[in-house]
Amino acid sequence: MSEEKQGPSSESYVEICHCCDMGVTLPTKPEPGKVYRCPRCGAVLIRAKEYSLQTVGIMALSALIMLFAALTQPFMTLEQFGVSNGMSLYNVLTTLRLDWGGLLYVFMAVTLFMPLVVLFLAVAVGLLGIKPTLFTLKTFSFCHRYCMVDVFIVGVLISLIKLTSLAHVSFHFGFFSAIIFSVMMAWCWMHFRPARLWDLRAHGHYHGALAGKSGYEQGLIVCRTCGAQYPGSENGAVCPRCGRVNHYRNPAAIQKTCALLISATILYLPSNLYPVMYTDLLGANSGSNIIDGVVALWNMNSRFVALVILIASIFIPILKILMLVFLVYNLKKTKEDRQGNRLVFIYRLVEYIGKWSMIDVFVVIIMSSVVRIGGLITINPGFAIVAFCAVVILTLISAEQFDSRMIWDRRGNCEQH
Repeated sequence: MSEEKQGPSSESYVEICHCCDMGVTLPTKPEPGKVYRCPRCGAVLIRAKEYSLQTVGIMALSALIMLFAALTQPFMTLEQFGVSNGMSLYNVLTTLRLDWGGLLYVFMAVTLFMPLVVLFLAVAVGLLGIKPTLFTLKTFSFCHRYCMVDVFIVGVLISLIKLTSLAHVSFHFGFFSAIIFSVMMAWCWMHFRPARLWDLRAHGHYHGALAGKSGYEQGLIVCRTCGAQYPGSENGAVCPRCGRVNHYRNPAAIQKTCALLISATILYLPSNLYPVMYTDLLGANSGSNIIDGVVALWNMNSRFVALVILIASIFIPILKILMLVFLVYNLKKTKEDRQGNRLVFIYRLVEYIGKWSMIDVFVVIIMSSVVRIGGLITINPGFAIVAFCAVVILTLISAEQFDSRMIWDRRGNCEQH
């Protein structure tokens, strides 16, 4: 048996890969700027250079200032038929509250509340030195996973292209503040991850782990909330760091994934067939579905944006469903590393593209809130956008319920190489 499999030295430790469940030897003091990946599935185990918590806190505080300016200052002005209408981002909230309360809650959660949790905690930890509580860490982990400021800003840019066909658009300070905020927020999201905060509370590595063997073979569980690894049992075991009950594999993962995919498939049809928004122009009301919007953008010579909407709103949802079905179908057929790597690549692709389908939801929300010019032009959301939002959420949850570690369970060879 090689030295690596006998156990780590004082200069290294063994981490169980969260993606394939393989024990991997990692250095206690990693080289600056180097990314350490699992040799079997390629998952990132140690990221490149991490900025100091103080730097992250300063950036988060700056982002909060920009967000305050974006919410309170004029955002843009629309002018058509001699009538002008100014708006701020606050108008989005007041309009949805009157028309579509459900969309308001989703919108506020992923674009306002969750980013605020991330930023406030970055300021508290990085600048004030406050140690987060267990509840705060759990809340932060959830918010970090689902905040969609980057998707919202792309939706704003696409909405602007549509707006130019309806009215003359003038931009104000709030608009530029929102753009700067989105860039800062994305930076904080990338450099202030949950794993970093969980390690401030307690070290999450079990020092009896061995490299080259799976966590299941060693009787070790990796927590799906905080990433801690600890001895488990077939009936599940409570994580000593966050208190979550974890199992070697997500219980009934295939059944849950399939049930959510069936629900998403059922809602996919009405979300594309029925109007996502209604436009009232001088008393003439007309509805348009997603395809109608793509065609209108194409005819406006905004072909790149039309392709973005077509891919994000039509192809990506059905592609996510088909890829997850493919993963479930091929789960027990994986025998070789290259087959496992192929399935893991598909799974990571599903995870990455999942939230970008929300672009069209944000476009409709923005258009409905902005375009209300003196009663001459009004845009209202339709039922289809609610169904489409449900499709996106269901596919996101289904991808989380699928346990990528099951891809490797049917392999006979679990050696690290």
